[in-house]
Amino acid sequence: MNATALAGSDLDERIVEAFREGAKSSDVATLIKEVEAAAVASGDVAEQSRKRALDPALAAADVAVARRGMEDATFRRDRLDTAVKRLGDRLTELRDHEEDQRRRAAYDKAKAERDALAEELGRVYPPLVSQLKELLGRIAENDRQIEFVNQRLPSGSGALVVAELVARGLPRFLENWVEVPSIVKSVRLPTFERTPQEPYAWPRGR
Repeated sequence: MNATALAGSDLDERIVEAFREGAKSSDVATLIKEVEAAAVASGDVAEQSRKRALDPALAAADVAVARRGMEDATFRRDRLDTAVKRLGDRLTELRDHEEDQRRRAAYDKAKAERDALAEELGRVYPPLVSQLKELLGRIAENDRQIEFVNQRLPSGSGALVVAELVARGLPRFLENWVEVPSIVKSVRLPTFERTPQEPYAWPRGR
């Protein structure tokens, strides 16, 4: 078997491999270019053989050889042209499959993260809301007491600031003429389980 035949045999095997399980679109895309080039080369050989077979000065035996060469090359070209079309379909199929795999991987990753976050939220949020609701409720009640006391200060005593300002190291809820949002007044804590009559755990009555 000559070098051309060996090259053709290798190309044929790779074409067959392209239609088997595990083929990759990148390999098929490269293969299509090679098959297209081989089809063009076979077409050139067929034309050269045809011209040789038509030579009236050629001996009958040589004409038969040239004609067989023309027919073989023409068949080879037609077969490769068909392979190019089939490989194009295969390339589309593989790219669609690979894209679906990428989407599946992204889907599975997002779903796994969602499930983990849902579990964590269900485990962390209810007790945290309960704790914050209780704490914010006590702070709000103390704020009302301080407001009452500040209106009736004992002699020699300065006005009290509320617990949130003390905790945050602020003198007031205004800094450089810009309002500082109050945690107690700004926080909204939806109830974990849907309750139309009481959608918020905090603030109360909302």
